Amino acid sequence: MVKILHLGCILLTLMLVLTSCGQKPLLENVTIAPATISPNADGLDDVARISFLLNRSARISITFQDAQGQEYVFRPSTPLGRNEEPYAVLFPGVVDGFLLSGETHPYQIMKRVLPDGTYTWTMTATTENGETATLTGTLNIENAESQLPEITGFSVSPKEFSPNQDGVDDRVTINLFLHKDVEELTVYMLDQDGVRHHIPENERSTPLNTAGFHTFDYDGGIDAGAEPPSNGLYTIYAEARDIVGQRVLITDSLTLVNAGRPRAYILNGEIDLKPTTLVISDTLCFTLTVENDSGTYLRTTGPWPGSTYRSDGNFNAAGYAEESGVFRVGLDFDTSLRNYPFRWGIGTPGEDLVQIGEYWYLPPFARAQVHGCVQVVEMPPRVSLYYWAGLIHEDVEITAINNRVDPHLVEIWEP
Repeated sequence: MVKILHLGCILLTLMLVLTSCGQKPLLENVTIAPATISPNADGLDDVARISFLLNRSARISITFQDAQGQEYVFRPSTPLGRNEEPYAVLFPGVVDGFLLSGETHPYQIMKRVLPDGTYTWTMTATTENGETATLTGTLNIENAESQLPEITGFSVSPKEFSPNQDGVDDRVTINLFLHKDVEELTVYMLDQDGVRHHIPENERSTPLNTAGFHTFDYDGGIDAGAEPPSNGLYTIYAEARDIVGQRVLITDSLTLVNAGRPRAYILNGEIDLKPTTLVISDTLCFTLTVENDSGTYLRTTGPWPGSTYRSDGNFNAAGYAEESGVFRVGLDFDTSLRNYPFRWGIGTPGEDLVQIGEYWYLPPFARAQVHGCVQVVEMPPRVSLYYWAGLIHEDVEITAINNRVDPHLVEIWEP
């Protein structure tokens, strides 16, 4: 009798377990409404609402298949937890990118609207222990947006870029042609750590996000005071997304060389200037040291150290006009009609300086001595006046620390 009672308890327990396990299916109550959508952003039946009830944790995927058997992915397999309330997602008719028969494009199609037609949708749920549930149905698409947010004429110039404010290949220009108005047009560079560097658009060209020719300008962030990305090969991305959700992507390469924010000083803020008393036709000379305190090369130009000016001349008259991006040492004085009329290169070619292409540079963390003279050939407005040095980054800046360095009072007399 005891054995019979024990066996009955076991059978009852098994029946309860089986009953509780078999009460609810893995996936149920799947609905897609409306049954026909027109994904064209006109505000009428643009999207379908997909809802479903998931009774156990599982990975969910949603795909669509056309009449020819071609499958399109809306949602790849994604883990979801059990939920007492139905899940819901909106389907705008957009799936992972695909090509139509005979199509070729210079860009990648990342997202695209399904063409008009009747599609079989499939929702699949799979648990970790291998339990699977699949439900299917149909969805009609009509009057779908057919034009992609096409990008053509994509170019990056120059291909080798040196963001260091030396006036040579300091900026990159990116051009493209957009074939329709879009919700968003972005251009960016991706670095080795996966960080996006946004590239701003030149707003003087075509209005933002509208069809037409667009130009983007990139300086590596250096003009805003940021340190540019390090040297290396990078990829430039341009993405366009229209109001429906279609998205295209086009890429090109860009190489960064000699990248870095330039920093230089007159060593110790001192100059040796003499004599401090002279008469007309005498020569005033100085000596100082320039230190490159950065990891990039500093471009410079002449006149070279050792050159002598006349006080009635200037660097333009010497044949060395102002050049964007070059560093030069300057000598200035109280009654000068312009800033730093006398200028010298920050080193001697072949000694302190190295040649890159056709230009001369002071290497990273190097020092160079600069010596120059000015022959005083005319009497200034007053006998006593101050002379001082400066380190000029032409067409960029003269930093406060490099301006009016170590003034010396000089007396000039007529003979």
